[in-house]
Amino acid sequence: MVVYHPAFAVLFAFIPLVGILIAFEKLFDTGEDYVAYKDQIAITESQLVFGETKSSATVDVIGTIKNTSRIAWKEVEFHVDFFDATGKRMDVGEKENSYFYLPASGTSSFKVTFTREFPETNYVKQRVSVVKAKDARAKW
Repeated sequence: MVVYHPAFAVLFAFIPLVGILIAFEKLFDTGEDYVAYKDQIAITESQLVFGETKSSATVDVIGTIKNTSRIAWKEVEFHVDFFDATGKRMDVGEKENSYFYLPASGTSSFKVTFTREFPETNYVKQRVSVVKAKDARAKW
């Protein structure tokens, strides 16, 4: 008698829907939020390098980044403050590296290139930070 009850039919129809919802949740999962792990990612070393392209002068920041979290990160966005000899901020740059991969509990080298707007002598120091990253396990 329970099998013929309408509530049983409705329950039986919802079982596949729950499976579909779980599959969609996994498909569109964005992974862990970077903000919760930002203190576990640090720039351990960086240096300035100057260059030229066909169209402009460049300033590059080359360095090493360390990840002490259990999460691997991709599409890392770097923020760089440039300072002159007096310690005054004189330029800023932000760039996402969509191909950059930072392994969990690992270290990696990075390079960020910007068009230089001021003379080389104005770029004396730099401060690099990571402002955004995506969980490497996430599809989106």
